[in-house]
Amino acid sequence: MAKRERGRESATDMVRSLSLVLLIVGVVFFFARPPHSDAKRIRIIDPTSDLQAFSAAAPGGAVPRAMPAGWRSTVSAYDPQTGVLRIGWVTPQGEYAEYAAATHPAPAFLGDITGQAPRGGAVDIDGATWQEYRQGKAISLVRSYGTTTVVLGTLRDTASLEELRVLAGRLVP
Repeated sequence: MAKRERGRESATDMVRSLSLVLLIVGVVFFFARPPHSDAKRIRIIDPTSDLQAFSAAAPGGAVPRAMPAGWRSTVSAYDPQTGVLRIGWVTPQGEYAEYAAATHPAPAFLGDITGQAPRGGAVDIDGATWQEYRQGKAISLVRSYGTTTVVLGTLRDTASLEELRVLAGRLVP
């Protein structure tokens, strides 16, 4: 068979090449499709080990215990180097509430955790005074327990003040 000169491809050659490319795109599209449902499952975790480690490092700090029915713990992280504990919940109303605490917090801790929110007024919860910080819809409540600073609500929070009150009521020193 004689070798064809370059530039003399026929329409059939182009259709074959295009068919091969479309076949590959079709296979990739088929396997890379997102699930049919947009609903995401919430991954429930147990924060007990992080709570125990933090409580051992900060015996005077207040930690959440026995959350009410419907509160699902989805985030738990304790960093022994910085002494920061973070636990997040999805509330029964589908909002996100977070607890953050630091033993001997760094100067930037409060600004970082509240998103540099401006300081607001004081909020009384069960006879205890909490300092309020607000940034848009995000509400943060801050209180010190000895050398431990506790923040309820962070810049990622969507929980209402009432939900944060429930969380504050579950803190045990």
